[in-house]
Amino acid sequence: MTTGGDASCVVVDTNVLAVAEGLHPEAPDVCRAACINLAEKLNEGLVTAVDAGDEIVSEYLSALKGAASSGLGKKTAQRLFRLRRDPSVCRQVVVTPTDAPPGSYEEVPEQLRDFDTDDQKFIAVAAAAYSQPQIYTAVDGEWWDRKRGFLDAGLDLQFLCPGYFLDRDSG
Repeated sequence: MTTGGDASCVVVDTNVLAVAEGLHPEAPDVCRAACINLAEKLNEGLVTAVDAGDEIVSEYLSALKGAASSGLGKKTAQRLFRLRRDPSVCRQVVVTPTDAPPGSYEEVPEQLRDFDTDDQKFIAVAAAAYSQPQIYTAVDGEWWDRKRGFLDAGLDLQFLCPGYFLDRDSG
């Protein structure tokens, strides 16, 4: 179940905002530029799908609170948290936590149930959202390594930094 209308939206993994903020110095410049570009789009009106329980927006703030400056990633996280109930900014998606393990959700497709529980909220939101939003990630290797599982589950996973992984895989 979602609220906030029928406008398209995206799911954004926290590492996208962290890379935009410069918190991953190993990320190549082209990767950081792609993350900055997506953060700019979020600030210009691209709607972000988040869980109605505020776990995603809370994670954004927590991950970016240690940033030395208030760059675009941190400002975007603060804006999304502040405006999380505004349907023109955030699409609230109701997801159902499971009893065990903590951090898991009923909406996560079977083939991804063993995915890192810190990231399952993003998967659950994408799976439960009416518009089937794209999921954007940057430099988290588990997403890359499990891309086939997303495809098999019918989830649209987008990598802002594919070169980061291609360089890693060929090296």
